[in-house]
Amino acid sequence: MKNISIYTLLLAFTLITIQGCGPSEEERRAADQARLDSLRQVEQQRIAELMQAREDSLARASQQEQMEEEETSAQFAEDGEYALQVGAFRSEDQANTYKNKLSDREYPHVYTVKVGEEETGNIWYRLRVGFFASKADAEEFGAELGSELNTGYWVSKVKRTGSGS
Repeated sequence: MKNISIYTLLLAFTLITIQGCGPSEEERRAADQARLDSLRQVEQQRIAELMQAREDSLARASQQEQMEEEETSAQFAEDGEYALQVGAFRSEDQANTYKNKLSDREYPHVYTVKVGEEETGNIWYRLRVGFFASKADAEEFGAELGSELNTGYWVSKVKRTGSGS
């Protein structure tokens, strides 16, 4: 019986020692939480890097698009000989209403030209945007504006002796 007590005591001591050597439940939970926090932090950092790469890519694409647009878009010329006619109206009020819509776009020159004979009542108010150095520049801008506004256009060579109304 004495041996059984000693063996039982020795077994209990061994179990306590083995259990005491390993991490406690609280330590295991803390280690798991630290590992999860570390993984979460790495994942957040990876997401931030991906978002930054996406923003950089969009910025580069936007810059490239602007550069291409600047290279290909028609250029206004202060002393140009060509203007783009975007409308002709019988009423000066209609012409001015449309002119105001185009003026919001901040084109350098949007103006009307009164054409016709008042004696016969055959008066037209031509609405023009300009000026362009070449007919090709005016045509290019006309195609862009025409498709955007769903309207036709006409390129006119203009005499620049006075200012339009």
